[in-house]
Parts: sequence; structure tokens; C-alpha cells
Amino acid sequence: MDEHTTNDGLRLTRRRLLLAAGGAAAAAGLASLPGCGESDDTAELQSEIASADTDAPQLRDAPHAPAQAPLNCQILGFFTFAEALAVEAFTARLIPGSPDDPGAREACVTHFIDRKLSEFDSFATTTYFQPPFAAPAEGRPEGFDDGTIYVSKADLPRYGFQSDLTPQRAYRLGLAELDRYSRAKHGAPFVDLAEETQDAILTLLEADALESFAKPGGGDFFAMLQQDTNEGMFADPLYGGNRDFVGWKLIGYPGAQRAYTPEELKKGPNRRRVQGLLDMPPMHAGRPEDHVILPIAGTRRVGS
Repeated sequence: MDEHTTNDGLRLTRRRLLLAAGGAAAAAGLASLPGCGESDDTAELQSEIASADTDAPQLRDAPHAPAQAPLNCQILGFFTFAEALAVEAFTARLIPGSPDDPGAREACVTHFIDRKLSEFDSFATTTYFQPPFAAPAEGRPEGFDDGTIYVSKADLPRYGFQSDLTPQRAYRLGLAELDRYSRAKHGAPFVDLAEETQDAILTLLEADALESFAKPGGGDFFAMLQQDTNEGMFADPLYGGNRDFVGWKLIGYPGAQRAYTPEELKKGPNRRRVQGLLDMPPMHAGRPEDHVILPIAGTRRVGS
């Protein structure tokens, strides 16, 4: 899943695949997540970065540049140490990477998920923790029957999250079952398995082909991890993931900007510094300022 070589010798990387597709401490004590620590290789690479100003259309080829102070991704607020390592291994197979081509591990996606679970009780989207729950009709007549609302499979996503499991319980139970399955089938916890074996397990999970995953189901557990991995990779670093803006640089996105010039709206951002919400200059609507927030050609003072 990390790198493949085609018959014509063209190196097909995770970055190419993504672009082609459109692309708080726990009560038991503090736990450190080694995957998000600074390595000698990373430090050496970062020292070679000359500037954080980058032409946005070329960001997809930019190296791992520390455009902001490194986020602390070593403190766990929800996961146990073992759970965090399993989540990190899981997300690293969904978006694999290395120090010079960062993926989910380098972006500290596990820290994003840990913060999300420790700070929020539920989802931001529509959530149903009590029945009746919606289910795909699949040959049944649509409507209410025996405590379940049967709807068209295509319409099911419109009904939001359907389960009496909170996200926290779903993670706890799912990770415990992942550990049990990996030990029973392969003799080791998921994090210690070879990447090829991890990929095989994830493939079965995605297809909901592991009967031992009942609550949550394997497919639901995979979808939850996949969604949270994507969010942690591409959300603003303010939320704990996307460290050093690696997700944004991967897809050529300059981050949080106050505005764009008309020319940039036509041709894309030019020489923009990649930045997050915390890096944006202050702006007080309705209060006169002696400076222009963003220099735009043709901007002039009122009355001048």
C-alpha cells in the first residue's frame, strides 16, 4: 500500500494515488506516543528547509517543512498506551508515509483522534444513540417495523450515525476485538504484525467479513477509523493532527487565508505562506485600521 512499481517502471506512491483520487493526560498517567516524536532524520530534514513561503500549486512536491512550532502529540487523554499504538498502526496503513513523504503517523493523526474522543462526547453530525434505528430495506418494504425504520440503502447516509454505542465505546470495543482477533489468528497484537498482514486484516474489516466484530461491526469500525484518519490528516493543526501542515502540502492547499486576490481566484494562490487558524492576523470587523489586512491590487483607503 505504500509504494508500488508499474510495468513501465513508473513509481506509484501514496501521494500520486491520493492526487489521482481527487484528492490531556489519562487518569492512569501520561503515555508517550513514539511515532510522533522527533527523530534525528526528521530534525536533519527540517534544518534543510530554507523558507515556509511556498508556491501553492507546487505544494504537493514540498518536503516535510515545519511551518509552525511542533505540536505536542505525545500526551494521551483517552487512549491507553496500547490502544494508541494500535490506532497509530491502523491509520498508518490507511495513509502510509515516511519522514520525507509524511503520512498519518507523521501527521500525528492518532493525537487528533485521542483529543476528539477526550474532549467531545458525540459527533458534530446527526447522531442517534437510541432506537428506532434506520436500516437498509434490502427487499423489505420501506417503513417502520419492529423497532426499526427500513429505508432505501442509498438514503441511509441521510439518517446519520445509528447506534447505541458512543464513539468512545465503539473505539474501546473495536480495538479490544482487533487485538483479540490478531492474537488468535496471527499470534501477536495488531501493532506487531507485518504490514502485509495488517493490510489483509483491514481489507476484511472494510468488507465486514470478520464475524467476531459484532458491536461495532467490522465495516462500521473501519469506516469510523477511516473518517477520523482523513479528518486528522487534513483538518487544521489546531485540532491536533496535520502536524507541520503535511496534509495540506500533500494536496496543494495553502491553509487558512483571509482573502484572495482576483488573480489568485482565477489561477490559484501565488507564493502564499501555508498557515493555520492560529497563524492568521487579527481582524476586528467595523474598526478602522491604519493598515491593510491583505495587500490587494487596487485597494485604497476610503476617501483617498
